[in-house]
Amino acid sequence: MAPQPPLPKDSIRRIYTNLLKQAPPGEYSVLFDDLRIMHPDEDLLLEQTQTTLIEFNHKNFEVVQHPDIRKTLLTKYNLIGTGDGHDTQYVEPNSNKVFTYDHVGKLITDVKDNPHKHDSEQVSWRLALQKELDVYINNHFQKHGVGAVFFYQNNIVLCIGSHKYQKRNCYNGRWASAWQIPAFSTERVAHSVTGHIDVLTHYFEDGNVQMALKKNITLNVAYSTDLEAAAKMVMKCISEAENAYAVAIHEKFNQFSDQTFKALRRPLPITRAKMDWQKLHSYRLVKTMGNQPNA
Repeated sequence: MAPQPPLPKDSIRRIYTNLLKQAPPGEYSVLFDDLRIMHPDEDLLLEQTQTTLIEFNHKNFEVVQHPDIRKTLLTKYNLIGTGDGHDTQYVEPNSNKVFTYDHVGKLITDVKDNPHKHDSEQVSWRLALQKELDVYINNHFQKHGVGAVFFYQNNIVLCIGSHKYQKRNCYNGRWASAWQIPAFSTERVAHSVTGHIDVLTHYFEDGNVQMALKKNITLNVAYSTDLEAAAKMVMKCISEAENAYAVAIHEKFNQFSDQTFKALRRPLPITRAKMDWQKLHSYRLVKTMGNQPNA
């Protein structure tokens, strides 16, 4: 049988890109190392890493910190520019700094004052929302959550990222939510606050189970004529929406565990032991299957 011709480089690029984009949270480097072992074209792999890693970090609201800035998130909402290679520039609004981030090296460099100016009313509105967000993060996410309020186009975007990486216990997970909030107004009309919640968990003890959940939400919020009271109302509505979704996830997960997994277990032999995949070749069933005559 003639050997198969090698795949074109464009096809390899697409394969690399699709696989890297599917990396679970906290496991991009693990997948990268696996791909490097599976295919020898490391130059093509590195080429795709420069683009997919930025997208991966934005999607997962990667948390970064540096002595000169407050802990913040990498998102498309605070991205202000791209440099050579894998360097990008971001704004950290609480410290009012701009920093450069090397996505491959995971390093923050070139921290400097933010040259971009905003209207004083917008700044006050952002600060009021950030204050309420900090309280919410502390009450609901504690040490695993980071919240940041960014100026984005003509609106303000409130972002929440919560990550829990437990490699030793064979699971990783993250919560990422973003809420677009209209400018503050003293008019007593309902304002449309739109949000998107993205949850992804990965459990990999003797298997590979992922749970991916996404939800778009629209809230109608009547602002108070007082700026700080309006910020409290916005955060109250967001908190209620996210809590309701978290409860729904918990109920769905319990149903999945009680029904789906039980239905899966019933047809399997009751051995009270896990399959030892390293010794698979020694099992009698495998030997029997291997001795079957060819069809």
